[in-house]
Amino acid sequence: MYTPTGPGPVGNPGGNTGHGTGQEPPVRIAAPGRSPGQMPQAAPGQQDLTDYQSPQGSPGEGPLLGLRSAIILVLGILVATAAGVLTYSAQQDAATAALAAGGAFAGGVLFFHKIIAG
Repeated sequence: MYTPTGPGPVGNPGGNTGHGTGQEPPVRIAAPGRSPGQMPQAAPGQQDLTDYQSPQGSPGEGPLLGLRSAIILVLGILVATAAGVLTYSAQQDAATAALAAGGAFAGGVLFFHKIIAG
């Protein structure tokens, strides 16, 4: 079997490592901001988090909804659900239950907004 000689993979000029064996040597690509010869300082098996981008967007942006607001809205939804279910079980009318749930949601959000420290 003929194995061609000539330039090998990058970093091995003139060699024939990997030619004809079906295996290529591993190629290491440098992380952005590093030169190709500089290796990261992280231990093997650990990630290098120096170039990590936040999944929330640009670094100046925060979450869409604050924790206090989320808690107030969830408590308002719980109050509205309870009021709607109780009204429907008593009246057997979906429209009346929906109106009661809407009023309870508005009242619950105002109530929890006042009592939860901001």
